[in-house]
Amino acid sequence: MSGVNRTQPQRTGGAGFAGVGAGKRPPNEQQVAAIAARGQVFVSAGAGTGKTTVLVERFAQAVCERGLDVDSVLVITYTERAAGELRGRIRARLREVGRHDLARSLDGAWISTIHGFCLRLLKAHPFAAGLDPRFRVLDDSQGRVIRGEAFEVALNQFCAGDDPERLRLLATYGASGLRRMLTTVYETLRSAGRELLLELGERPGLEERLQELAEAARCLAEDTDATEAARAAAAQAQELTARPPPPERLLDLSGLRARTERGASFEEARKAVEQAALDTLALQDRELLQELLLGFAGAYTAAKDRESALDFEDLQLRARYLLRDH
Repeated sequence: MSGVNRTQPQRTGGAGFAGVGAGKRPPNEQQVAAIAARGQVFVSAGAGTGKTTVLVERFAQAVCERGLDVDSVLVITYTERAAGELRGRIRARLREVGRHDLARSLDGAWISTIHGFCLRLLKAHPFAAGLDPRFRVLDDSQGRVIRGEAFEVALNQFCAGDDPERLRLLATYGASGLRRMLTTVYETLRSAGRELLLELGERPGLEERLQELAEAARCLAEDTDATEAARAAAAQAQELTARPPPPERLLDLSGLRARTERGASFEEARKAVEQAALDTLALQDRELLQELLLGFAGAYTAAKDRESALDFEDLQLRARYLLRDH
């Protein structure tokens, strides 16, 4: 993508950029300041307060008054629909101030979602990015299928030698539990651009979480406005916390759910116990889980490479590397 074109500013012939036209409300003082501001500007405001109007005016000023090329301005939106609407409003504004030439060239402007921007960048420079020019992008459902198949391959390889510790890991978490845990970790680390290393942060321990559940269960059991089912779940939780079982038996406490508004604190405490049990076991099994995580990552990458496919995180990471290295 080209850099800023420092041509001489082109004036618009008097139309101005106050955002005032036929039937338009004049911008308020804050909008005027945001439109005129230079350098890095952060605008925070609620829905319907004119943020898009400010963006339209800033774009129009950049290409009309400051002389920037249309394709040297990058605009990122949350959805493709929003990008299309914004493009239309900018085009209308450029026509309003008599710049029909710029309005016609707006189809090539960099106005899109972050994924749309990354895809366009990679399609324009596939070899520099180390990609097959015919690469395709996986949608969410396709990505889930390939990740599931890749995890199955990795798990089979992980357990192929019948090592007792690996088989114990599988028996403790279950195949679905391992897949859910490690694919979530994988996606979280990749979305943050971090290395695939399991790191367990400082969290309250299992004993503390069990005490919190016991207290929440006591309160719910004594709540006369709670449903009979909720109080029954609370009574079961009291029995469980009185004599806590091993961590592996605390990974799934869904049988103790209290699906009522009165049971919100109890539900929060129940889920916290599940997470603490998982953290306790993960700390014990960190090296094995790390090995399986890397095996899954390799199998998933190989599966995508065979199909010349990228997922949405790949788009952002590959675009980042392309911009960093070139």
